[in-house]
Amino acid sequence: MTEKDKKIIEDSERDGIPIFVFTAKDVNSISPLYSYFGKCMVDCKKEHLMGILDRMKEFLNWQAENPHRTKLPD
Repeated sequence: MTEKDKKIIEDSERDGIPIFVFTAKDVNSISPLYSYFGKCMVDCKKEHLMGILDRMKEFLNWQAENPHRTKLPD
């Protein structure tokens, strides 16, 4: 988790903003990341898009390296 991630979570909790968290162990987590990236391509800054791509790569790499820990959600 990056420092930016931690700050987003802390600020959201402090301000009562709902948060939805995906982890790479959820086999279904890649699909919403792809969808979010597609929606952001329309009007988000390049830096944000690159951050999404980086996180998608992290998820895919982790899942490939940890197939025994990747599963459907409980």
